[in-house]
Amino acid sequence: MRYFTVLLLLFPFIEIYTLISVGGSIGAFNSVLLIIITGALGLFLLRNQGLKALLTLRSRETAFEPTPDNILKNLFTPIGGFFLLIPGFLTDILGLLILLPPTRIIIIGYIFSKLTPVRRGKEDYQQKGDWIEGEYKKDK
Repeated sequence: MRYFTVLLLLFPFIEIYTLISVGGSIGAFNSVLLIIITGALGLFLLRNQGLKALLTLRSRETAFEPTPDNILKNLFTPIGGFFLLIPGFLTDILGLLILLPPTRIIIIGYIFSKLTPVRRGKEDYQQKGDWIEGEYKKDK
């Protein structure tokens, strides 16, 4: 969490430095035009991904399965759109990476590799008496 806070505080300065560097290399008008083009491309991808997700949900015969994979896929579309609405090259690149399906799979895989399951100790289950062992036989 400490690194996230530092990154969050430094990110605007890094974004401004990137804008000035790219603007100095390709010109101010070209850099603004490039930001507008990447924003429009990102909004186009956001619109297509959103419609695709809605059509997938509607075409399923079963109800939506709230697996972590499905939740993250549906959560990443608005997050990518949010990054595209923020002007800047780094946020546009990050938003496009989140919206493109191949890179989204890589990002989700990275997130799943960093997550650890929440486990309760054996003593918690034994003390509460939540477990009942036994056998059953199904009647016809």
